Amino acid sequence: MHWPAVIGDYDVIVIGAGISGGTIARELSRYTLKAAVIERAPDIPFGSSRANSSMIHGGFDDKPGTMKARFCPAGNRMYQTLHEELDFKFRKCGSYVCAIGEEEEKHLEMLLGYGKANGVPGIEIISGDALRAREPNAAPAITAALWSPTAAIVNNFEASLAFIENARRNGVDLFMETEVNGLLFNEDRSRVRGVATKRGDFTARVVINAAGVNSDIISRMAGDDSFLIHPTRGEYFIFDRRVGDMVDAFFFSCPSDKGKGVTVTHTADDNLLIGPTSVHQADRDNRNTTRPGLEEVFEGASRIVPNIPRNMAITTFSGVRANSKSGDFHINALSSPRGFVNVAGIKSPGFTSAPAIAAYVVEMMKDSLGDLVKFEPDPKFVPERRHIPRFADMPMEERERLAKADPKWGQIVCRCESVTEAQVVEAIKRGARTVAGVKLWVRPGTGRCQGGFCAPRVVEILARELGVSPLEITRHGDDSFMLTGKTKEPLLPGEPL
Repeated sequence: MHWPAVIGDYDVIVIGAGISGGTIARELSRYTLKAAVIERAPDIPFGSSRANSSMIHGGFDDKPGTMKARFCPAGNRMYQTLHEELDFKFRKCGSYVCAIGEEEEKHLEMLLGYGKANGVPGIEIISGDALRAREPNAAPAITAALWSPTAAIVNNFEASLAFIENARRNGVDLFMETEVNGLLFNEDRSRVRGVATKRGDFTARVVINAAGVNSDIISRMAGDDSFLIHPTRGEYFIFDRRVGDMVDAFFFSCPSDKGKGVTVTHTADDNLLIGPTSVHQADRDNRNTTRPGLEEVFEGASRIVPNIPRNMAITTFSGVRANSKSGDFHINALSSPRGFVNVAGIKSPGFTSAPAIAAYVVEMMKDSLGDLVKFEPDPKFVPERRHIPRFADMPMEERERLAKADPKWGQIVCRCESVTEAQVVEAIKRGARTVAGVKLWVRPGTGRCQGGFCAPRVVEILARELGVSPLEITRHGDDSFMLTGKTKEPLLPGEPL
């Protein structure tokens, strides 16, 4: 009989390299234990950590006493210093929940009460006129707004990469394109022993389920069916930077039973972003955008910020959120099988909450699983990490200095975002293997032309640095090949013209 190869033996395996898995991995890397992260996708971030509003929430939305209410304000406070330690873009901007009429103003009063109970500082309700004095493009119909000054915008790509990269710097292993298809147990299934993948088995004393939209599937592998994920798709527009200054803060519509509603914001990279919708679906991987969905986004955004120039939109996208039936996070260590930990249902404000959740999960493991894994602080732990230098943000003197030292810094690959060949090469050295992966690291293809100029050059550099044919380069893994063959190459016998 052929048995799968054992890839490695670990103290802890984390399933999923999104913001939840990444922050947990970094917390684990503070200790001398041996840990690994397993991710099914070819790029980080991939799921909802990649496609979201990039918001660091203040913490007023969630009902007091819930896990969301506990972890969101704490996560917000942690990001205030984490962005400096880990060098990702973070911009304090505050947020407004906009009310139109008396009924919606009553909802603001409820949110104000939630915010105060959750310990959100500086939260207050202001008049529509006071809002327009600060934000001239706010709709005339807005009668009041809830102001939360601690809300912020983050570059979610950079943040997700930063946590994982810092964890790897401190000894955590990362396995990409490795999909879990089962769990390993001891003979009576009272203890988890690792995970099974198509690449082979990974043995471990503890398995942490941070699999996002698939977290209920992984949990059922452990015999736990206590929660169910309802995949919820949200669609967005991104606009040219030339209209990014239409708002300075993050604008929310008044929430409904569908969620927090369509938002309007100025991103960390100066684009205007609007969205999302909230569409329940059975398919966990369907990230399509639709004409009705995008119309809903535009109409919803125009209700609170009118006159958004539609012709300045440069792209659309969608993400699938891990909504659970309870509406709250599911974080627990199972009593049987021991060694299995759920970090599931992490949807908004999941990105905000993630660092606080990670710290809690590690403390929970110390208390309940300390006999399985020893948590001894690592004196060699390095908390800092630097991102690839951002050429577009540098003064001219610094650009000239770098170009003199290495000509690749003087070779512009992406004109829209001023990305150089040196940045692309460094992204590949740090793990990018696809065109989308390079885009996530250093932004070629995110500008007005959406890769029309730079994509061929990125393919060329990827092929050169990886030592493969350009025909092997994909956009985002699997069979998403960028090229199908050489021009003027003779056709094979019988091949159609």
